[in-house]
Amino acid sequence: MVNNQHTPLLNSSDDDNNDNRDSNYNDEEIDVSILDRRHVNPNATSDAATLMHLLKGNIGTGLLGLPWAIWHAGLVLGPVLLVVMAIVCVHCMHLLVKCSKHFCRKYGVPSMDYSTVMTHAVRNGPIHSLHKYADKSRYIVDTFLMITQLGFCCVYFVFMGQNIRQVRSYTNIYKDARVFMAVICIPIILLSFIRSLKVLAWFSVMANILTVVSLGIIFRFIIPGLTTVNRPLVANVTSIPMFFGTAVYAFEGIGVILPIENEMRNPEHFPTVLNVGMSLVSTLYLSVGVVGYLQYGPSICGSITLNLNNADPLCQSVKIMLALVMVASYAIQFYVPIEIIWPKIKRRFMPSNQLSWELLFRTFLVMFTCSCAIAIPNLGDYISLIGAFSSSFLALILPPIIELLTFSSQSEVRTTSLSKLQILKNVVIVVFGFSGFVAGTIVSVKAIVKDLSSSDTTSVCNGNDHHMTIPYTN
Repeated sequence: MVNNQHTPLLNSSDDDNNDNRDSNYNDEEIDVSILDRRHVNPNATSDAATLMHLLKGNIGTGLLGLPWAIWHAGLVLGPVLLVVMAIVCVHCMHLLVKCSKHFCRKYGVPSMDYSTVMTHAVRNGPIHSLHKYADKSRYIVDTFLMITQLGFCCVYFVFMGQNIRQVRSYTNIYKDARVFMAVICIPIILLSFIRSLKVLAWFSVMANILTVVSLGIIFRFIIPGLTTVNRPLVANVTSIPMFFGTAVYAFEGIGVILPIENEMRNPEHFPTVLNVGMSLVSTLYLSVGVVGYLQYGPSICGSITLNLNNADPLCQSVKIMLALVMVASYAIQFYVPIEIIWPKIKRRFMPSNQLSWELLFRTFLVMFTCSCAIAIPNLGDYISLIGAFSSSFLALILPPIIELLTFSSQSEVRTTSLSKLQILKNVVIVVFGFSGFVAGTIVSVKAIVKDLSSSDTTSVCNGNDHHMTIPYTN
């Protein structure tokens, strides 16, 4: 299924309206529940449809890298930390929805996006000196959304290049994976010219079907012959930041939460749907991570697809199908940064031929992500870097901060204040997220620098040559 944020992260594609709408809100409380309007909306989604959207928005490339993540934490510590990460990330999703509903009722609107919730939290928070920066605070969220989405696009290029290289190398027509990335860039540029979400939806359907088929085949190959030999229970603490980055990358589906909840016919059911959906996602993550690591041990790659037997036509088909999934995923993920950046450029420069300039900008952005992928063609380290640097802010750091600002005992919109235990819990989550951000980013950057010092980083399995010496303790 399409990786994180298959649905757009922005509720409106008109950035001009987004920038101005906050000042139009009246500060008086609304007595009538605006959320009730969704019950009569013919386009609202059912609970089952919402569950499907939730699954599609949270399952993707991060899943394929989880065996690599488990290796960096250990056979026992890895699954335990993965469960903890799941609980914390899902809790942060609930916090974001809670604050969104609060401000929707206050300002009389049916829905809000992530950046708008951030804006109102700062505007109504207890720190009065920050109120004047409320409108600008949305750019914090938008910036990390943009970095995350473009990071996803870079990961897709690396994934496609590495997997296609393996298929081609078996036919004795070996080329550097970076060559394939450059070639793939051409059709991706053409695909990026699609500006309609309705058209992109068909790519999403195709990607979801191919993903389900591919996962079935992957389980067919990784389940037989499992062993615990040379599978240490606990990894050295210095390797755990790599686990953090990959795990938070996999769970960084918080960007789809508000768009999905905003479309529900019965939003009061969303907490249950979220818990059920993320329980299924977490179970799948845990299964692939543990089984994949048991199967391949210290030889595991940044994506488990790279460990599949390349001599088997069925395994080759998985790599081809998932490469096609990444093509479709790229087009969908690419929609978000365009919706964030282009309206601002258009408003500032107002080019005469806007369509031509927009297509040129889209071309530049695709080439930029391709260049980043070619510069750092290591899938595992790339995923860990994106997860630690940007996903940690969206999934772990900002939601508890937003709740603290929204429901502080001195907040202007306070209807109920947080208990000391809730405040402590939020502080602990922020510290946890920030610690992972710092440690994960530093370790990932060091690993990438080590990759770049290699003569040919694409000739090895995603950098496993320099991770093989990681010491473990039982």
